[in-house]
Amino acid sequence: MTIQLSDILDRPFTFTRRPDLLPCEMRPLWKCSLILLSIHLACRAGSCSLKKIHVINWIIKSEKNSSEFEFWILNQHGIKPEVRLDPTLDRALALLIADGMISKNEDKFTINDKGLEVSKKLTLINAFELEKIVLLKFKKSLTDANVNKIFQVR
Repeated sequence: MTIQLSDILDRPFTFTRRPDLLPCEMRPLWKCSLILLSIHLACRAGSCSLKKIHVINWIIKSEKNSSEFEFWILNQHGIKPEVRLDPTLDRALALLIADGMISKNEDKFTINDKGLEVSKKLTLINAFELEKIVLLKFKKSLTDANVNKIFQVR
């Protein structure tokens, strides 16, 4: 039995729009929440540089990345981790600035009262549990000196 094209086209048909799957790293709300949590938990005085935010974001992305960073912290004369800069992070920072949750002063991003309130709520709920553990684990190692060494050429 063969099916003719006219047999298919003569029947009624509909199209159903399905949502596009978007990885959580690409979702602005998820990324903004993670930035607020990162600045609150891993940065000194609620303020840090763009480089540090990118390093934190890279560490949190995978267990492999956090292991590479941990290995480098224990042996800084070894191979530096290859931190990848994420363009979605820059977009999320722009959204947070526009919403008044963080501000940019020279080369530092500082969490504002509104952002601090949100980040405190994020620490209390059962969300970002693995990320919180990683942030607290590496808090002392995420110094400006270490971050600058990672990006230093030679």
